[in-house]
Amino acid sequence: MTTATDKELKELREEFASLKSDVSEIGKSISKMAKDSASEGSHKIRDAAEEGRERLSNAAHRSGQQVRRGWDSFESEIEDRPMTSLAIALGLGFILGKLLDR
Repeated sequence: MTTATDKELKELREEFASLKSDVSEIGKSISKMAKDSASEGSHKIRDAAEEGRERLSNAAHRSGQQVRRGWDSFESEIEDRPMTSLAIALGLGFILGKLLDR
């Protein structure tokens, strides 16, 4: 009877050792999956940030072009009608002077 019990006890120990090894491997696999997932997430964040930066840069460039076109239009209007532009500037200066004089 002792030999049967010893044999069963030995088998249980071997199974527990195998189970312990399996659990350790599962833990390593989960850890690797978590690291890979975190790495993938950081790549996605980096890609999204780069895309946002590019969109912002493009929007700033388009805005700059619109400002330049507006300024060019303003300058050409002054060149086309210098007397009207001068009268408007004098009128605005007079009104602004009166407002600031108070």
